[in-house]
Amino acid sequence: MSDFKDIEQLPNCHHVESAGTEKARLQAFVPEERQSVIRKKKGATNRNIGNAKTAGIADDLGLDDYQWSWVLYTFYICYIIFEWTTVLWKILPAHSYIAVLCICWGAAAMCSGAVNNFAELLVCRGLLGIFESVFGCGAPYFLSLFYQRNELGFRLSILLGMSPVANCFASALAYGITQIKGSLEPWRYLFIIEGAPTVLFSVVVFFFLADSPGSARFLDESQQTEAVERLQTIDRTAKNKMQWQQVISGLKDYKNYVHMTVHFCCNYSFACLSNFLPTILETMGYDSINAQGLAAPPYLVSFLCCIAAAIVSDRWGNRGLVITFFASMGTVGYLILTCVENETQTGARYAGVWLATCGIFPALAINITWMLNNQGGESKKGAGMALLAVFGQCSSLVSSSVFPDSDAPLYTKGCALGCAFTGLIVILAVGLHINLTLENKRRDRVYGKVNEHDRVDVTDGGDQNPNFRYLT
Repeated sequence: MSDFKDIEQLPNCHHVESAGTEKARLQAFVPEERQSVIRKKKGATNRNIGNAKTAGIADDLGLDDYQWSWVLYTFYICYIIFEWTTVLWKILPAHSYIAVLCICWGAAAMCSGAVNNFAELLVCRGLLGIFESVFGCGAPYFLSLFYQRNELGFRLSILLGMSPVANCFASALAYGITQIKGSLEPWRYLFIIEGAPTVLFSVVVFFFLADSPGSARFLDESQQTEAVERLQTIDRTAKNKMQWQQVISGLKDYKNYVHMTVHFCCNYSFACLSNFLPTILETMGYDSINAQGLAAPPYLVSFLCCIAAAIVSDRWGNRGLVITFFASMGTVGYLILTCVENETQTGARYAGVWLATCGIFPALAINITWMLNNQGGESKKGAGMALLAVFGQCSSLVSSSVFPDSDAPLYTKGCALGCAFTGLIVILAVGLHINLTLENKRRDRVYGKVNEHDRVDVTDGGDQNPNFRYLT
């Protein structure tokens, strides 16, 4: 899975010499260790709410459209409120911090299978939102501490691509779970079975997740040094401290607000597809069980699109153009869902679902990668991620209320909004790409050209350092 070359060819490693076997071990083991722990943690605990609805939770608890909207609102409100906790990833040891989150996150999901009324479900959804927000916002930042800028896209796409894969398996698993003929309702089995593995995985996280590249217990001192020095930028701020100058710079940086708006638009589709795709498919004329099954293939292919987008943008650069391509695909998908108003044309509408799903997930993953690539310093990365996540997540509240049952079977309003938001991504991505390209050319004229792999000290000046060049 790793696309690393031989360690001698890795940028910024020429000044560190070690034995060939140690180099091979470092290049293969350090990145994959980060990936294997983090991506497995990215479960489907929130994604199963849409499957739970088609499995009967709303009917069994007697929830109307208004109450169901609040079931979704509660999760997202708590998620947004606690996304500031990105800073804790810099302060607390990751292996113990994330292990505790695994236990709490999985337990909250399993408790959702024991609720008996609207109020109990709201409490479980709120707790789930808190624990998921702490992980969801911090994990991309954490990975950015281990990888060079041209390596981060692939790793982040593996991480964020696990969401559609989780949706895929959640739909497939929901298909199987709804066949269970037991003493409990199918949606209760759904929550319990999908939450339990997250709790069990906390043991793996505690023993195998490294807190930083310079403190990995499975590497010796020279390998730890090499893992740190291979990164392209130098931040001399202590690991357990915040560089407030960087934080303020992150809050004043216009680029972060562009990425925040793109994330807002992406997250609208991310949330509505997770929450309502099985329902949309069910209203096309499929029964509940077949709707669960038909939701799985688009999610699986969208993961493959995430990987393809990452490989292309890591090797070719031009992340803005990659986002533009996939956002255009998503726009066409939503346009089909909006304009095809004949509910009997299920083939065309299902094709629209495929295009929307396969377009939005890669755009979301590459946008976060792009933002992290262009932040100078760990504290600025944390500030940028917090800004992107807190305000970008607010579109989830919008998506939670624009797919009411009264709009079935076409859900024109929700799909039209998806088309508009996804189209806006195209405009913003192209604009930022052009602006960053022009800024790089200006710095080349004023300060002279630099090697793209030169190490740059971003402790004080951040990405304003004359030798820093943006990835476009």
